[in-house]
Amino acid sequence: MRTGRWLPKIVLGCYGLAATAFTVADEAIQSLAAIQNAASAFLMTQHRNRSEPPQIQLRDLDPRLRLAQCAAPLEAFLPGGAKTVGSTSIGVRCPGPKPWTVYQNATVQVFDQVQVASRFLSKGTVLSAADLRAERRELSGLPGGYETAAEQLIGKQLRQALMAGAEIAPQAVQAVPAIRRGETVTIISRQGGMEVSSSGIALSDAELGGRVRIRNESSQRVVEGTVTDKRQVEIGR
Repeated sequence: MRTGRWLPKIVLGCYGLAATAFTVADEAIQSLAAIQNAASAFLMTQHRNRSEPPQIQLRDLDPRLRLAQCAAPLEAFLPGGAKTVGSTSIGVRCPGPKPWTVYQNATVQVFDQVQVASRFLSKGTVLSAADLRAERRELSGLPGGYETAAEQLIGKQLRQALMAGAEIAPQAVQAVPAIRRGETVTIISRQGGMEVSSSGIALSDAELGGRVRIRNESSQRVVEGTVTDKRQVEIGR
C-alpha cells in the first residue's frame, strides 16, 4: 500500500525528466527562422544602395531539418553562379565547432528607374536627353542589361535601332567616333621638344583616346597613333 502511494509521484517525476530532456533537445536544434532571417538580411544588404528595397520571398525550409544549434553567428553567402535577383539560392553556414551549411531558395524582385527610349530611335542616333525617359522596371526581367543614369548614355551613339519604351543597355551604345575611316586627319609628331604636323588618311573609325592607323599623304607610310582631338592623331606616344 505504501508503494502504491509513491507510484504517481514516481510517474510524474519521470514525466518531468522526460519533458526536461525534450526541452533541452529542442534548445540544441538550430532555429529555421534564424536561418531564413540570415538569408533575408544578406539579400537586403546586397541591394542597400537602391532607391527601393527588394521584394524577397523565401521558400519554406524542410521542417524535418535538424541542425545543431550554432555557437557562432550564422554566415550567409552567395554560392558560385547564383545571383541576387530572380530565382536564386543563398547559402547559410555555421562556422562553429559543429559546422553545417544550408541553402535557402528565394525569389527576389528588384525595381529601379531605368533609362528607356522615349520614341523610336534609329541605329546611329547620337543620344540626347530628349531621346530618354526613366521608367520603373523589374530588373530580373532585363537579362540584356540596363542603365539607370541618363548621363552615361547622353552623347553616345546607338549600335542598333530601338523601339519606343525599350531599355537601353550599356552595350547598346558606343562612343561617337572622333575620326571616321577615309577622313583627312592631322598627324602630330613630337621629337626633341619640337612638334611636326602633317596630314594623313584614317584607315578606320576611332574614338577619342583610341588607337588608329593612318596613311601619311606625303610619304604613303602607314603609322599608328592616339586620337587626341577630333581629326587629330598624335604618334610616338
